[in-house]
Amino acid sequence: MDGTIIMKIYHGTVTISATLSIAKKTWIMRLKAPEVAKLAKAGQFVMLRIPGCRAPLLGRPLAIYAVEGECVDIVYAVVGHGTELLSRQERGMKLEIWGPLGNGFPEGEEGEEPILVAGGIGQTPMRMLAIRFLERSPEQKVTLLMGHRSEEWMACEEDFKQLSEDYGNRLKMELATEDGSLGHRGLVTDLLAGCLRATSHVYACGPFPMLRRVAEMTAERQVPCHVSLETPMACGMGICFGCVTKQKAATPEGWDYCRTCTEGPVFDASQLVWD
Repeated sequence: MDGTIIMKIYHGTVTISATLSIAKKTWIMRLKAPEVAKLAKAGQFVMLRIPGCRAPLLGRPLAIYAVEGECVDIVYAVVGHGTELLSRQERGMKLEIWGPLGNGFPEGEEGEEPILVAGGIGQTPMRMLAIRFLERSPEQKVTLLMGHRSEEWMACEEDFKQLSEDYGNRLKMELATEDGSLGHRGLVTDLLAGCLRATSHVYACGPFPMLRRVAEMTAERQVPCHVSLETPMACGMGICFGCVTKQKAATPEGWDYCRTCTEGPVFDASQLVWD
């Protein structure tokens, strides 16, 4: 693997070790990327680009799902031309990569009860985060809430079941689908309403309306909450200012723009402006 590391960010080419469809329009891709694997933290992401491709010219930001030895696993949904092209790439092909990028999830505090809330493809940063909490102490328990439109879209369910078994069933998973085809019929935030405790700390990733509702619910209960935003990005390194979001600040307006790729993608939900 050739490339350079600048400020703990690797840029170079990596090889696809495996790629597999795991749910409707959802894929997992394993990349042999030892330099990225050494640096990656839960909640960070990489930018991926097909070398020589001009349409699209820009890379795609994708959350790091897992690190296995020298390999990095990426789970992504096909939502446009760029991710459609990625899904056509095969084992042995090369990709341009830069990362890991972003701040990742905070460490949290001893004694908290982590609740991980994933909507849509939002489960992608949750595996590494769950492992980090489960390895913190042999008594630590973690709740994972996953929601999607229907069963055929639900990805990584079996992987998280196996993860729970590996850690003595200390990972409790609950599922919700909008059509009721799997788990609770309704939204993943319905499940969250029954889980919140004074000792909870919520970590969420998913569509903006879901994150906004999670922020409202945790604010009402005065429960700490960190969210990972799924903001479209162009460079991933704070150069283009194309992924800004509103954050509370001491300005006349009461807020200012910040870059999701560098100041985030993880934010304290209470510090964001959700209008």
